[in-house]
This record gives sequence, structure tokens and C-alpha cells, in this order.
Amino acid sequence: MNKPDEKRTFDDTRLGRAAEPLKLLTAEQFAALGAGDIVFWRRMNAGDLAELVPQAGAAPADQELELLMSADGAPVLVADSREAVQDWIDGHEVTLATLH
Repeated sequence: MNKPDEKRTFDDTRLGRAAEPLKLLTAEQFAALGAGDIVFWRRMNAGDLAELVPQAGAAPADQELELLMSADGAPVLVADSREAVQDWIDGHEVTLATLH
């Protein structure tokens, strides 16, 4: 038995063939898993964000903006406040994941 603070490594031998289809997915197919269900929230300045979302270039380059992205990396929402992002999340059935 593992101790509570002991890290476990992933071992798919118990899963057998059930795990094999995941190994066959392309990077695009893997990224699409959870698209529409999982969002990532990140704060960025408009200058950096404009590289991902050209419309962000309309804001001053040093303005801090909030970005929500879907699991596949597509922008979902760009907002100027945390409250606006939280309101959007509260109104949609999504799971928020964090970026580190």
C-alpha cells in the first residue's frame, strides 16, 4: 500500500487494451478532448495576447486582460476584469483548469 505522501507513477498495465486508443490519437485529437468542457484562465497584457488573438491589438499593449481558452487552445473569451470572466464561467457548464 502506498503511503499518503508517496507519489504514485502512472502504470497502464492494469488498463490493458482500454488505454491503447489514447496512444493512437494525434496531437490535434488529444487537444480536442475536453474542448468546450474545460477552460483555462490566464492573465496577459494586450501586447502578448495580440499574438494569439489579433483583436487584442486594439487595446493598449500594456493593458492587462483576462483570457479564457478551451482545452484545444482556442480563445473563448477576452475580458478586462476577473469579474467578467467569473460571470461567464458561472453562466456556462465548464470546468476551470489552471495553468502553472
